Amino acid sequence: MQYGNISSWIWLSLLSLTAIYVSTQATTLDPMTMRKVLPAYAILENADFLNSSRCRTEIDQFRNAVDNQILWGLRALDTSGVPPGGFLNGHNYWLGDRPACTGLSQNLTLFVAEKKRKNNTIYRNPDEEHPPFKFHFFIGRMQHNSTMQYHQELPYDDLVTLGLCLPASCTKHDVATMLDKVIHNETLFIGKLFAINFRLLEVTDLVNDYQWLLSLKIISIIGVLVLLCTIVIGATVYDISARRNRVNSEKEIVALKNGNTKELEDVRKVKCKASDDESALLESRQQNHMNQYLLCFSLLRNARSLFKIQEGTETLRVFYGMRVLGMLWIILGHLLMFGFHVMANKSLYYMMGGELLMKIINNPTFPVDTFFFMSGFLSSYIFLKEQQKMKGTLSITEKTKMFFQIIIKRYMRLTPAYFVVILIAILNFTWHDHVSALLPFEHPSAKCSKYWWTNILYINNFYHWNDVCLLWSWYLPNDMQFFIFGTFLLILSSTHYNIATGLGVFSMVFSIVSVAYNGYIINYQPSIDELYNSWTDLYIRPWCRIPPYLIGMVTCQLLTKYNFKLHLSKKTLIIGWILAILCNGTIVFGLDNKSIPLSLSILYLSLSRTCWTLSIAWVVVACTTNHAGIVKKILSLDIFVILSKFTYGAYLLNPIFILSVLSSSYYPFYFDKVTIGILFIAIVVCSFIASILLFLTVEMPFVSLLKLRTGAPKKRKEVGGDKFH
Repeated sequence: MQYGNISSWIWLSLLSLTAIYVSTQATTLDPMTMRKVLPAYAILENADFLNSSRCRTEIDQFRNAVDNQILWGLRALDTSGVPPGGFLNGHNYWLGDRPACTGLSQNLTLFVAEKKRKNNTIYRNPDEEHPPFKFHFFIGRMQHNSTMQYHQELPYDDLVTLGLCLPASCTKHDVATMLDKVIHNETLFIGKLFAINFRLLEVTDLVNDYQWLLSLKIISIIGVLVLLCTIVIGATVYDISARRNRVNSEKEIVALKNGNTKELEDVRKVKCKASDDESALLESRQQNHMNQYLLCFSLLRNARSLFKIQEGTETLRVFYGMRVLGMLWIILGHLLMFGFHVMANKSLYYMMGGELLMKIINNPTFPVDTFFFMSGFLSSYIFLKEQQKMKGTLSITEKTKMFFQIIIKRYMRLTPAYFVVILIAILNFTWHDHVSALLPFEHPSAKCSKYWWTNILYINNFYHWNDVCLLWSWYLPNDMQFFIFGTFLLILSSTHYNIATGLGVFSMVFSIVSVAYNGYIINYQPSIDELYNSWTDLYIRPWCRIPPYLIGMVTCQLLTKYNFKLHLSKKTLIIGWILAILCNGTIVFGLDNKSIPLSLSILYLSLSRTCWTLSIAWVVVACTTNHAGIVKKILSLDIFVILSKFTYGAYLLNPIFILSVLSSSYYPFYFDKVTIGILFIAIVVCSFIASILLFLTVEMPFVSLLKLRTGAPKKRKEVGGDKFH
């Protein structure tokens, strides 16, 4: 019995020791496992490679705190990024929690009730909650080469962004040294799981020290913008003061009329005597002339035309609706196009491409052709209206003078707002370069600082798309070049109609053939990655995009010839509408299978824009000749007349808002229809509000200045180019 008791005691002792050992091993952190799954912990193990003694010391303290499960160390480690789920679907954003890292250095903590706090202290020491040194949030950008991930080989589609909360004493070079060692040793488990080889591109410290504001470039930009704001404010104050003085003078005159006729007569005599002084009169006229220039920038004066519906012809009101609806479609496309750099589930977006809504979103290039069509139509319309007022045939000198006057007016109409937006973009994205973890692949600040002059000269569409300042602005140089060429054809047609027609036909045929040839050379297939890869040669070049503009000019010529009065039979209308709907519906929704024969792909590439524009031309013909019914009523709504004034500014500004909002986020966003819908509404509202400010402070003032210089009338009887271009 005694022997049995001793054996039982020994057995229980061994069992207790085993339980204690297992419990100890369960609560002990395994460095080998941690370095494989936690990039920040893997970095901490490479502190021996640092030259900075302070950084190395604090890194060692940080690691010891993690190993001993001290709360501040775990908090710092917890805010660093880790590989999330969804890598195969394109989730390359290992961002961590930047606000929490910042709050860690500020000794921020969660306030809880006293009872709850006392209960929490049983499990943690409040004195260990805050670190003994400051932390900074670093961003490491790495390129991966995994073939397992679903992606379309878009720019920076293989970029992995890693957030790291590390001691503030460490420099970008220190962090890069440690991270590069982790990559070289292939430490991370995700790399082995998905056969990933990483290559470190850069490490940035997201601390805004505002030193970038001291550069000459930024100071110059701020100076120009401040000067513009000062002129606008000064002009507005002067306008208000002048209005008050005028109202007071009118009240005095009324009072004199009603009260004392003799005093009124004395006032008139004084005014007549002053008017006899020629020098005083000349000075007064000069002063009045300067005042008129200054008042062009008055917000009060410009605001009066803000929501004013200008009276005139009803014929072209449909263009207002087409402009606004086309711009909304373009903004929706821009939201996805410029949102790729923060989208965590890109593959889902690609796979949903066959849905009806996604086909609309993925084809924002066709409303751009609608804008080219409208631009060609309206340039011809304005020219033909002016030509009707001319008497006789102009000489070559007069034609040359008229040609350059038209071009200069066009340039002055578009460029001021364009230039201001470029300055704002440089300023805005320079700031983002220093504070944002998610940077757009366009890098607008760097490209605009280098290539801004190509935008102002309207030649940036001759550069590679990766060297274009404000990538979306490729439309403007094309439109300007088409306008110059179209104006030349219009002036030439007044005396050599057949030659002008021949040049136009040749340009259209050459465009279609060149697009087909380039598509054949690169073996083009209609997909998102092909669109990006062929953007330069098949999308932004002027010889690829001119057919819609020429079709617009021809449509205007035909309608003007018949004075916008065509008697179309019911059968003709039905056939026309059916063909237009089928044509554009097939172009937008017809490509269910992207893997189509090369011949069909080339046919679609070379003729889709021309066929789309022909269908739009039918809509315009039907509307302007009163054969469109409800379609014309919708496109001619007053709300579209008002909003169309701001589409130019909205076009320039909407990508800036999209990139700024998404780059300012601490986290990536997941593609889903609700999120896209909310973002779309927000971007549209912000873009049009900002466009109103741009219209009041830049667009309208310079248009008014142009009218003063050219002596143009303040009111137009017909729809003018200022309202559409």
